[in-house]
Parts: sequence; C-alpha cells; structure tokens
Amino acid sequence: MKIFTFLCSSFPKKTYSTAVLPHNLLFDISNSIMAKKLYSLIAGLLLLTPFMYGQNQKKDFQIQVGMNFGVSQLQHNTRFETTTLHNVYQFTAISHRPAKYNWEDFEEDYELQQTIVQPRFGLSALLTYKQWPIFVLGEAMSSTSSYEKMAYSVAGGIGKDFYAADEAMYFSFHTGYKFVVDNGFGSNTIVNSIGNKEARELAATFFGSEEPIGDNTGQLLTVRGGLGKDFGQNNIMRIGAEAYGELDLTDKLKRESRMTNIGAQIYLRFKI
Repeated sequence: MKIFTFLCSSFPKKTYSTAVLPHNLLFDISNSIMAKKLYSLIAGLLLLTPFMYGQNQKKDFQIQVGMNFGVSQLQHNTRFETTTLHNVYQFTAISHRPAKYNWEDFEEDYELQQTIVQPRFGLSALLTYKQWPIFVLGEAMSSTSSYEKMAYSVAGGIGKDFYAADEAMYFSFHTGYKFVVDNGFGSNTIVNSIGNKEARELAATFFGSEEPIGDNTGQLLTVRGGLGKDFGQNNIMRIGAEAYGELDLTDKLKRESRMTNIGAQIYLRFKI
C-alpha cells in the first residue's frame, strides 16, 4: 500500500506545452464509449487481483509496478490531404487569390511531417510467470502524439529476464501483441505534425476535429529489450533502461494512419 501511495503521489498531475491546449492528464476520456472501456479494464484488474495475489504467494507469479520516463518517435504516415486539414488549406488558398496556391505549397509553408517526437512518462504493471517465459504488461503512459494526452494499453506475449553471474544485473527481452487506446491520436497528431512553430501554436487553438485520422485504438506487434539491476532489501526494487519498437497491425481499411513507433525509456519498479 505504501508503494502504491508513493507511485500515485509521484505522478505528474498536469503539464503544459505550446503545441496543444492543456487538458486533465489523468482523466482524459473523450466520450462515454472510452469511459466504458476504461471502467471495464479497471474492473477486470480488480477481479484478477485476488487470483494474482494468491498465486504470487506460491512464488510462481511475480508482479512489478513502477514508473517509466522516456521519449518516442511516432511514424504515423498520414495523408494530410484526406483529413480535415485540407479544409484549412482551402481556407488559406482563398487569401492567395487570384494567385494559385497548391497543396504542395501548403505542405511546404506549414512544414507538415510524417513523424512526431514526444517525451513519454507514466505507470506500468508487469506480470510474469516463473515456470514459463510469458508476460502481461499494462501501461498508462502519455501519448506518442502528445504528452498531454494519455494512452492505455495491455500487452501479452513471450519474454524473460536473463541474469548475469552476480544475479543482480540482467538483460531483458519481450515481444508480443499489444492493444492500445490512445487519447492523443487524432487532432493532436495532426497539430504536432506541423513543423512551423507559429502555425502549430495557432492551429492548437482551434483545430479539434473528432477522429480526423480514424479510430484511436490499435493492435500492435511490440518488441522490447534492455538491461537493468535489482537492488534494495531482498532485491525488491529494480532500475533499468530499454528500447522498443511497435508495428501497427491494424487493418488499413479501418485506419490508414499508423501508430507505429520506436522509443527508449528508463524505469523504476517495485516487486510486490
């Protein structure tokens, strides 16, 4: 309980940037459907808690909770001309009449980009099984599109920690399937893809289309590897760093823009 209280009190409550408008960081749920998904996830975790705790008494399961801090690069590959940003182009083109103002000119003036680099931070819970190299990872992290929005995910697959001779240093490797609900994927993706700083700041004050690049849920293939060290009494704490890559497997007929991203992070975790 003390560890849980410490983690909650340590999590940043609000952060601001000039790229997007400030929002409540922890409870950014855009609609009732998203709320139902989140409540279902919480209810499921609560139902699983007694089971996991009972199994953990036998030392077969290990549960780790902690904090993550890092950076990611989203490679969304959005066709901006098919989004509502095209309306902004048409609006801008009016002021250039009678001269011709092409879409290519708009892309160049506003420095539209296919990638976004954002800092990332949040909480995670990792469940592993002693007998088999399998894992389940739940995360509440800032979005790859905007650090002021939250992304919630659950991943599962195969992976293991490989300890060195001193049984404190270890290397880790995990890969599997990941389902994510990213509340920043959408208007924030478009706004933060505008390379021109002045235009980006102005766009953030009015651009807020609903699902301008499609659904904000994704199915990803995740691969991550890193190294770390256990410390403290009975090695109850661990600190480490890892790099990861995530490939969006979502059908392009459902959503053409991608959630594919790469990144790196450091973490501090507690074994419970």
